Amino acid sequence: MRRPSPTGSAERDSATGSARHPTESELERDLCGELRNQEVDHEHRSLRFRIKGKDPSEIPYRPAIVVRRGQVLFLIEAIPSEEAEGTTARILSRFLEQHSSELVLVVVAPRPICERFPADAYDEIYAADDLARAVRRVRDQATQGIVEPFTKLRPE
Repeated sequence: MRRPSPTGSAERDSATGSARHPTESELERDLCGELRNQEVDHEHRSLRFRIKGKDPSEIPYRPAIVVRRGQVLFLIEAIPSEEAEGTTARILSRFLEQHSSELVLVVVAPRPICERFPADAYDEIYAADDLARAVRRVRDQATQGIVEPFTKLRPE
């Protein structure tokens, strides 16, 4: 018996009849569509992490999209707008300080956000107008072995 999605039931796509994944933004929906187009299995908000704050508090974090490529775990965060940018960057920076060796954190955002997003808040970053390249990179990752190096953008 199949367990229900942790984020609720999915609607049906009127064109294909397949289940749509629950998403929280148009960018995440587009990214999900590209993952499906390239036949990359993925999950939405299926993992939960606790990030230690500067004080004794903990910040909950649920990555938007999770892709498992053998031993390599990709967490993909869609940042659709400037409103989400600042808080998300701070959370992702703290997250990577504590979990970076365990996974690859990928950020997808509109190009202007990519150009100024702090380098310590991602492992890889792709512009929203280049979803095919971002997904191809995840899809082509070998399931065993070393993660392909990524050259980070340097804000001017």
